[in-house]
Amino acid sequence: MIKVLDEKLINKIAAGEVIERPASVVKELIENSIDAGARKIEVDIKEYGKQLIRIADDGHGMKKEDAELSILRHATSKIGTEEDLTAIITLGFRGEALASIAAVSNLIILTRPKEDIEGFRLEVEGGRLLQKGATGCPSGTTIEVHNLFFNTPARLKFLKTDTNELKSIADIVTRYSLLYKNIAFKLAHNGHTLLNTHMSDDWLDSIAAVYGAESARQLLPIDYDDGAIRIKGYISKPSLLKSDRGWQNFYVNGRYVKNDTLARALYDAYHTLLFINKHPIAVLDIRLDPSSVDVNVHPTKDIIKFSENTRVYDSLFRALRHTLQENDLVTDYSAVPGQASLETPRIPMPKLDTMPGIAKKEPLIHGSEKQIRLETKQPSFETREEMQKLPRMRLLGQIAKTYFLAETDDGFMIIDQHVVEERINYEKFMKQFMGKNVATQTLMKPILIELSPEEKIIVVEHSSKLKDLGFEIEDFGDNSFMLRTVPTLFSRVQPKELLSEVLKQISENKKSAIEGIQEKIITRMACRASIKGGDDCSRPQMEELLKQLDRTELPWTCPHGRPVIIKFSKDEIEKMFRRKA
Repeated sequence: MIKVLDEKLINKIAAGEVIERPASVVKELIENSIDAGARKIEVDIKEYGKQLIRIADDGHGMKKEDAELSILRHATSKIGTEEDLTAIITLGFRGEALASIAAVSNLIILTRPKEDIEGFRLEVEGGRLLQKGATGCPSGTTIEVHNLFFNTPARLKFLKTDTNELKSIADIVTRYSLLYKNIAFKLAHNGHTLLNTHMSDDWLDSIAAVYGAESARQLLPIDYDDGAIRIKGYISKPSLLKSDRGWQNFYVNGRYVKNDTLARALYDAYHTLLFINKHPIAVLDIRLDPSSVDVNVHPTKDIIKFSENTRVYDSLFRALRHTLQENDLVTDYSAVPGQASLETPRIPMPKLDTMPGIAKKEPLIHGSEKQIRLETKQPSFETREEMQKLPRMRLLGQIAKTYFLAETDDGFMIIDQHVVEERINYEKFMKQFMGKNVATQTLMKPILIELSPEEKIIVVEHSSKLKDLGFEIEDFGDNSFMLRTVPTLFSRVQPKELLSEVLKQISENKKSAIEGIQEKIITRMACRASIKGGDDCSRPQMEELLKQLDRTELPWTCPHGRPVIIKFSKDEIEKMFRRKA
């Protein structure tokens, strides 16, 4: 039999949709404080939010009449017409928030507009009004939530561990403190301050207060406007990556949100700049027409939808990609994960028998078992005028047949020769492949190859895709095949070995369609075809490789995200030699 539920039960159901955990309360109340024009928001938590959540702000405050209406379901000052729902410009707007909180806690509201002499106090328990009346209190609004979920024990039962609940609360406060630099945030738990930021005119100062000054120094500014979408914020250099996505913050019209379109644009923009299982930092404020954003997808309002997903993706991708392409992304030694302490350097310094500038017949210098090839006269190759993307440098030579050494205006750089050519090969071949014009070389003598049954299946099923990659393979009966062409760019690799590597990649990713692993295949081919550590490089070869690297789109990492260049500044060198503290 169908029956109408009573108001008390309805409120509890609404509370279950909006107030999932203590962090949900914090989120709703912080958003209301921001909407109220607060310049200071203090969050005080006791017993992980279960005993007390107290949020005090110095915002506009509420009149007595508004305070009484605020605890009623569907009561709001922010929506008046149906059209308002399609153009939400505030953070807190759903009428259920305070009513839902009041339904599952003991709620106390203290509020006073700045122009009023006295304030107003209102107390509700489990949705039932206990008392109300005039009181003395500071201007603004203070809301205390005592004994959350006291009348819904099932909700308490499904809370996560105390540590996780506190972490979620800190996460909410942190994310809003990152964006709203003009608001001072404070978070305390059981009397211990966890976060304390100050108002600032500089957004980067606000970010540094949360993520630290060292991280802030490695962030790149974003400022993009195409007329319909405005994007401002900061992203990290590829040298500053994290082990999880928790350092990524997307805000749409001032609201912290979760959205797959935005996340995909971020990762696609970095693409091969990211090392495996590492994630960039991002603090991005995206502003667009509110009518093109649906914030009603979820009761908590943090999951949104765009009416024009492709347009938003394209704008964000362009903004991020342009920033990454236009900035110097050389990895500083100080940013290398796991580097040795500068106070106790552990970098091996070979003993030199000679120095550049002193002419000797043998420019090859021995240091323990390593070999260092340096010029015996002032190097002629300088990039001061020639290079467009790479830093200005003066090439000195090759170290241990693995690295190039170059002097800069303020220190020196070590350049990984394998990674240099790997980036060059990857971009060259990817451009050919995407343009469907892979240059191939016909083998003077076709190579007969014997394949395993599994490899034969791969060749037969994917013959057209293999041809797109530059491999023309002809069935020669049984498990025998004739390899007739290979990609010209990788022709110096043994053809049979190169094809074997491609087949191995397909086999190892058999659950994926070949279209989904094409880039992985190309990356591996580029790796195999590049010079290795231990290979001699002449000066003309080094110069040519650096020139080609400078012409690539992203000359900062290999396709796997490993750095091409590590820079040692003069300051860092002086610290190593204890010339500077």
